[in-house]
Amino acid sequence: MTYSLWLGERSFPKAPLFEFLQFHNVFFDLFLVIFFISVFIVFVLKPKPLIGLSVVFLYVIMASQDQNRLQPFFFELILAVLAMTLFSNDKKRVEQCLLLIFVGTYFWSGVHKANSDFFNKWMLAMNNRIPFVPEELRAMFTFSISILEASFGLLLISKFTRRYGVLLITLMHSIIVGTLLIEGFGYAVIPLTFFNVFTLIILFYNSKLTLRDVFRIDNKKTIAVFLFTIIFPVFNFFGFYDHLLSFSYFSGKPKYCRIWLLNNEDYEKLPEKYSQYINEWKGSYYVDLNYWSQESIGVGVYPEIRVYNQINKQFQELLGNSEATKIELY
Repeated sequence: MTYSLWLGERSFPKAPLFEFLQFHNVFFDLFLVIFFISVFIVFVLKPKPLIGLSVVFLYVIMASQDQNRLQPFFFELILAVLAMTLFSNDKKRVEQCLLLIFVGTYFWSGVHKANSDFFNKWMLAMNNRIPFVPEELRAMFTFSISILEASFGLLLISKFTRRYGVLLITLMHSIIVGTLLIEGFGYAVIPLTFFNVFTLIILFYNSKLTLRDVFRIDNKKTIAVFLFTIIFPVFNFFGFYDHLLSFSYFSGKPKYCRIWLLNNEDYEKLPEKYSQYINEWKGSYYVDLNYWSQESIGVGVYPEIRVYNQINKQFQELLGNSEATKIELY
């Protein structure tokens, strides 16, 4: 993750959760980052409930200033901190909640990949990289990805299959990291990969949690973790819950966005930090938000329509015309 994600002085616009509650001050951003890192280090060394809640609170503030900070690695990390905070005196409860996070992550990530957009995009990538493999095998493998990943998550539930789940997830992540290093992109997912694999091996390879332990939902705190990891992702299918918060990672479901300038003369009005990311196609100008985000802050844009509308509105305000641009989803 690049430092520019956390500081306001960058070319890619912020997308605050509440427009009336935002701070345009690089020193405030810097203070929050330093304070967050300091408190997190203290929590690692001395995991007390008050310190853990402070970590969660600070992250919520930073994410509310820019929704692009709601990246999978940080979201899962904060859920883990929250679990350790809620049950600081009950090691078995902490283990249960952390396992629910991983079950939800891999199960829902697999389920969300069961769609035609993922199949078509993955098949295209397979055709470009391994065209020598028979098409039937490429299609069979692509179709099986969703089932495999979801099943890896389910394997974590039972103590009799948990080791297989940990080993298969480790193998899957090893292949992913190797591919990213060879291709030279997508490094933003590597921290999450190491965090997941390290935690799974250390905590769950020899875990004795039973099926009853995993689904022991008998207090409000456990219910909260269960809702975030197992239940809320269901609402993503109906458009009521964000893609990334639903563990919809690389699923092909989120729509990405281009902002088109309706008047070519407006291109000259844009500051250089914007105009350098403008592309031309058939005499018209546009900016691809996902490309711009990756180049500027090192991660993909948070893939929600409300974020695209906010950035589009900032373009229109900059150009002094509420009809200067239009959005194209792809």
